[in-house]
Amino acid sequence: MKRPKGIALVVTLSLLLLIALLVFGTFFTTQLELWITRNDTSSVQAFYAAEAGLQKYKTALFQQYVWQERTGGSPTTGGSTVCYSSLSAGIDWNRNGTIDPNEAFTNGVMTLAQDETVVDAGGRPVGRYTVTLVRTGAPRVYTLISRGESSGAKARVQATLLLETPSPLNLAIFAGSGQTNKWLNGGATIRGGIYIVGDPANPDREVISSNGNFSLLNWYRLSDYGDLQNYVTEANREAQDLCASLRVQYGKISVGGSTQIGEPTNRVKGVFVGRGMQDITGTAVDVCTRTRGVCTEAIGGFDLSDPPSFPTLEGPGGCGEGKSWRQCIREDAENSLRIVQGTPLPTLSWPTLAVPPAPPPSCLAAFSSATVELDGNAVDCSYTLPSGAKGGFRYTPGSPATLEVYGTVALEGFDLTLKRDTRYIAQTGTRKNASLAVLSKNGNRGNLTVEGTLLPNQPQGLFPEHVLGLVVEKDLYQKGRYMAAPVYAGGTFRIVKQNVLMGSVMSNEFCTTSAGNQTSCAAGQSAEVVFVNTGANKPKALQFADRVAGRYVFQVLSYERR
Repeated sequence: MKRPKGIALVVTLSLLLLIALLVFGTFFTTQLELWITRNDTSSVQAFYAAEAGLQKYKTALFQQYVWQERTGGSPTTGGSTVCYSSLSAGIDWNRNGTIDPNEAFTNGVMTLAQDETVVDAGGRPVGRYTVTLVRTGAPRVYTLISRGESSGAKARVQATLLLETPSPLNLAIFAGSGQTNKWLNGGATIRGGIYIVGDPANPDREVISSNGNFSLLNWYRLSDYGDLQNYVTEANREAQDLCASLRVQYGKISVGGSTQIGEPTNRVKGVFVGRGMQDITGTAVDVCTRTRGVCTEAIGGFDLSDPPSFPTLEGPGGCGEGKSWRQCIREDAENSLRIVQGTPLPTLSWPTLAVPPAPPPSCLAAFSSATVELDGNAVDCSYTLPSGAKGGFRYTPGSPATLEVYGTVALEGFDLTLKRDTRYIAQTGTRKNASLAVLSKNGNRGNLTVEGTLLPNQPQGLFPEHVLGLVVEKDLYQKGRYMAAPVYAGGTFRIVKQNVLMGSVMSNEFCTTSAGNQTSCAAGQSAEVVFVNTGANKPKALQFADRVAGRYVFQVLSYERR
């Protein structure tokens, strides 16, 4: 009878052990699931903490970029302006006009946030993040990295960003609807980006029809132009990457003959034309054949959702609500010099504190006619304020002649011709830039012809740290061999074959001509535009239009989660 009782005890103990194992297994499984859930929750919270940092500083970076581009808040660095960005020197988070040590990149890296806390809807901390900004080797491209942490779990997200401003002064050529006459052809060489608005009523018209030696290149070397390099700061005498792109809003391009749009060894950044590949035609062979002879890093249709329009003097001026560009120039000129054509004498406006209080006779004599030629006679329309600041302008003949322009000078109702090789002195306050505007009066006149070279006077500074901006309501004709300036022509900018403009062109129509007093455009001429960005040293009359027409591109090129 004792034997069965022993078996019962063993069975009972076995059952208890089995139950204990089941209970422990259930407990362990539950705990494991809780640990996994907790880890998953922590991982998700760490990811969202990292994402919060990325989104916050992506937004802040774009807002800061727009502010610095609009205000010129980044000071002139004195270095290269190639692929210029207002963020090149750093990010002026304090918006005080200076880059503090903590606002500058260190070995290409800047810490934007260190262990910032993320809270839930109830205000309870759920994680933290650290954000760094990395300046990549490609100009205007940055990588934003955010590292999140929550309860020991870690996550990392990063985005590569493109920040650029395809505004008129950031391109070699910014052309309007007049470019549908397709004079960007023949042997012209453009070193830098091109933006063409085109004609929305004629999107099937070619705006570039090239069967010759037309080139759009992404580099320059000023030693190829002889003495021209001596008028440019050393940091800007050579560029291997101009961040050049071709954008055509309305119209087509045709690529043929010996045309080069980019090169296999130095491609342009992008070619974005009309409706895409259907608007890029031609027969160029043996080079970049997969993209129809266009050597580019990206190709497709016009890519800007809010594109800049071609500035006009009657359009927004950027100096006050409801004011036109013309009004902005006039108001600024009245603080320096404004001359309006009249009979028998012109009307002059300048500050009442100016010394002398009235213009010298040579100034009145020069502008007694609507056709003004600066040649063998001295013209003095300058003055000095009690503070010692100069205003107006003065022309001194010589070989070469000297043209001094202080502030913004507006000439209304005149056609102006610079007959000789000229060296300019441009100054506004302490800044080495100034503006010369040649405007119409009642639709008449408003043309500028430059028959000799027009370059900065070297002792006063080199381009682009020394800049004279030209605003011409109608046509600007460059007959001289070299010119260094950012220019605007509301009508046509003409340049004679073999000549070189160093700076930028904003014109409704760009065209080349053969030698002589040509009034028509002609294909096959080998003139050049070499884009040298004036960076933060933009003349004020051109700033007005650039701020209004400029658009700010903020593209996420890639996104990665780790």
